[in-house]
Amino acid sequence: MLLKRHSSRNGVFVAVSIVMAFKKNIKHPGFIIGLLSFILFVLGVVLRGNGYVRGDVVILSAIVLGAVHWVWSIINVIKGYDLNPESKIFWLILVMLVPPVGGMLYYMMRRKNISM
Repeated sequence: MLLKRHSSRNGVFVAVSIVMAFKKNIKHPGFIIGLLSFILFVLGVVLRGNGYVRGDVVILSAIVLGAVHWVWSIINVIKGYDLNPESKIFWLILVMLVPPVGGMLYYMMRRKNISM
């Protein structure tokens, strides 16, 4: 954890909870697929740029994973029951216009309501 909890200021507790939420949200399968597709795309471009023909296969697999991530992100934004309509429209536009980054940002910034 980046911040220590022994401070009595409220700002520190808020920052700690935000860091913990980010750590929890980046374990979402949709985020992992998006990150994997981004890494594979960069790797494929580097391989192709150095003359390896297999770079095309890596790029194609990155595009397929990116498409799965994009569709999954759009479905999750539409089904987001905890979002108000304005937030839903904002996230839908962001995910549709910037597919890999928008979906990963949605998964990182999303807050889950957990009832106990």
